Amino acid sequence: MEKKDKFCNCVYVVIAALALGGMLAYSGVQEFWYDEVYQLGLVGPDKGIGEVLRSYMQLKDYTPPLYAVIVWIWRAVVPFSFPWLLLVSEGLTAAGIFFTALAGRELGGKKLGLLAEILSAASTVLVLHAGYEFRSYSLYFLSAALLVFAMAKRIRSSGKRGNIFFAVSLLLFLYSHYYGCVIAGVLFLLEIIFVIARKQSFKRIYPYFAAGAGFAPWLVLVFINHTRSITEFWIQPPDLRSLFDLLHFLCSENKFQLWTLCLGIAGCLVCFLAKCRFGRFSFENDAEKLYLPGLVVAVPAIMYLYSTVINPSGGIFYNRYFIGLLPFCYLMMAQAVLWGWQLAAGRERNREFTALCVGIALVLVVQNGTLLLNELHQEQKISYRGSVGALAKKDDITDEGVVVVTTDNSYVRAGIEMYFKGFYGTRPKVISQHDNNFQEIVKHYKKAYLFIGKQPLVDETRKLFTEYHMVSRDKKNRIREYAMEQKEDE
Repeated sequence: MEKKDKFCNCVYVVIAALALGGMLAYSGVQEFWYDEVYQLGLVGPDKGIGEVLRSYMQLKDYTPPLYAVIVWIWRAVVPFSFPWLLLVSEGLTAAGIFFTALAGRELGGKKLGLLAEILSAASTVLVLHAGYEFRSYSLYFLSAALLVFAMAKRIRSSGKRGNIFFAVSLLLFLYSHYYGCVIAGVLFLLEIIFVIARKQSFKRIYPYFAAGAGFAPWLVLVFINHTRSITEFWIQPPDLRSLFDLLHFLCSENKFQLWTLCLGIAGCLVCFLAKCRFGRFSFENDAEKLYLPGLVVAVPAIMYLYSTVINPSGGIFYNRYFIGLLPFCYLMMAQAVLWGWQLAAGRERNREFTALCVGIALVLVVQNGTLLLNELHQEQKISYRGSVGALAKKDDITDEGVVVVTTDNSYVRAGIEMYFKGFYGTRPKVISQHDNNFQEIVKHYKKAYLFIGKQPLVDETRKLFTEYHMVSRDKKNRIREYAMEQKEDE
């Protein structure tokens, strides 16, 4: 039995390694977008760890600081390039795929774990929005996978070690993304249901108090130091179509995954209700049949209600924020496939099951791989790499009397400075229209290259530059060249 477990673990490791290798093959094909350049600026070489943490306390970024601390260290030790920077996210994603398999094995055996891992490894949404994002989503996914693994072990065999592991996993989850608080809250409510139904003792919820106590000091620091609104966001309120779009998003726009997820949710709930109805429910054997669909259904429903009724001006219903639900989705997809195979096969047939797994993997790799490559090769609306490259080619870009002005905020400006140094080995003077005393500073230069990034020109900056001569304009790279000499009155 021990040899079989070791072999199973090796298979899980190999699949996770193949997923990592697949990500490495196309790593850096798609350049960083605005939020990733912003992330670079937050953890730049001129920032100490104390300054990084203060920025997150002030809500300069709407995520907890754990991923920033990791990439602050990572950025300092690796060469400056997209593939190297993304390696940390790709590694975290691959680790999450592995722990999803372990959770599946704990809940339903080796076959369920294998299917869950195949479905996660072949997921387009996971690669694009976790592995290929220099943002916290990879850590968010990994911590969610660790949480469901800890939850699975705790369901099957309760004990002190299991509670400690669950509390630590929960705390990691909370520090990976603020949406983790929502998912953890729903999970807590589901635990309360079992406590009220006397299927578990009150001690069951102690790990939530421990994790909450570990996260509360950070929330207090944010509440005291925040300089941005806690309740107002740029995201528009969702409509009913948003729910369907989210479902397609979680399933990588793949019909097979969509149907298996729907069947998995329905099957788990029907099985749970039937066992309760006929008095055959056992927490150790059946609790996941409420936990898994309960989270995947309740979390979007709660956030939809919050964003449409409670606080429409501060809605946070955004597809990428639900990445923490992916491990739960993959487990239910795998459960639906396993049920279907068991009904069709009628008995345990390892060869046929192996063929089924290989077939599913090949189909998903082809279907999802096509979507992945199409997404990777789409041209971005704003190419920070292209614009910085065009500016770096200017003969006078490093002259004392020349300045680069960006319309983006000071953190993106810091990221642009890193682009100049890391990609082109040059250090021009770069300032942001949002820097303190910007208008006074820019007047001290003879020439300005204005780079219009994602953020638009504010009225004051637009008025300022109308007073000077525009020498040239590069529409593709969104660059304007100005001679900083006052226009003569006509």
